[in-house]
Amino acid sequence: MKNVSTTVDVKIANAVKIYTQLRGNTGFSKSQLAQAVHLSFASVSNMCTALEEEGLLKVTNNIRSTGGRKAAKVTFNADYAHTLVIDMHHTQHIYLAIVNLENTIIESTRFEVIPSDSLDIILDNIHRYSSDLMRKTKYNILGVCVGISAVFNPKTKTLLQSSNPVFERVNLLTYLADLFPNKKILVENDANLAALSQTGLGETCRKNILFIFFTQGIGLGILINGNLYMGTNGFAGELGHLKVTGGTKKCKCGALGCLRTVATLESIAQDLGETTLLSSLPSSVLYTTSLAERYSKNETAVVNRVNFAAEKMGEVMSELFDLFNPEEIVLGGNMGALFPYIKNTIREHSRELSNLSREVDLQIRFIDLKTFELIQKGGGEKMFQYWMEHGFPSNIELI
Repeated sequence: MKNVSTTVDVKIANAVKIYTQLRGNTGFSKSQLAQAVHLSFASVSNMCTALEEEGLLKVTNNIRSTGGRKAAKVTFNADYAHTLVIDMHHTQHIYLAIVNLENTIIESTRFEVIPSDSLDIILDNIHRYSSDLMRKTKYNILGVCVGISAVFNPKTKTLLQSSNPVFERVNLLTYLADLFPNKKILVENDANLAALSQTGLGETCRKNILFIFFTQGIGLGILINGNLYMGTNGFAGELGHLKVTGGTKKCKCGALGCLRTVATLESIAQDLGETTLLSSLPSSVLYTTSLAERYSKNETAVVNRVNFAAEKMGEVMSELFDLFNPEEIVLGGNMGALFPYIKNTIREHSRELSNLSREVDLQIRFIDLKTFELIQKGGGEKMFQYWMEHGFPSNIELI
């Protein structure tokens, strides 16, 4: 939220407070809203009038009051503006979506990426597919948020350790600025966006979350007080290279025992001799579904290997819980179909190894939402938070 130092700043801060209170809720009467945000009824009423005139809120007379007179109901207008989210976390395809202010995906599409595609070809496709999306209904686009499986260096604006070599050490912001002139462009790690997909809406939203994101690798999104923790250089959350016991395979980084060598689909397929099968499928989720079916039929090799991965996940989560003491740890990504079979093993192993779990309960949540949907929703949240901090509601005449 903006720093409050002048009367104008106070008004803006109050407008943001009212606006964000309504987001993710079904609506309030003005008196209910005044009570919720701890402001006077007159102040809330004036702010609502200004926000309604801008189109940010909707005010309808459909709530009965005790005196028989209908009170105005104030609701959030989620379609006032939208974010174009570009999901580039996968090496085989890129997803694009239009997301509204409550992170609902309104339109989406995707295009395939082949190993021989150059950066220019990929950028041309992004421009073509995004233009088609935005042309349909002339959306009011706040900006563009890109999710990518890479480390984004905020100082040099370059991508590092990208899952797709074509983006390695590329200043993606420069290229996208040419494609989307006069639009704010945000680039963020895919695991961070997955974490943001779990926050921002509703009064019961948890603020201190660790999100373990399974894709081609393993990423960690860290939310502290509802904000992403990025670390000094923006590199926080490199979970895949954390060392685990019993890990003997050499990682791509050159070290032994990295989590990604035991707890990813790629590592499981490698140990089962099914790397070719995994790479031949159009989506890694299909391989996860196959593993889940084989696990349910008690195929010994699958059960043993998947359980080993679950134990290593629990081992790492116990360390994370003792370090961060989050409200919850969330697991999501391309392992979703396996979660029903291994969630008890993960919980039991993490609670057994965590010292802190002896004092407080370790909350673990498993979600089976498609990876691109997590990134798209998180991209909407990233842009919304940026807008609240830097753009809202500077162009509105507040009373």
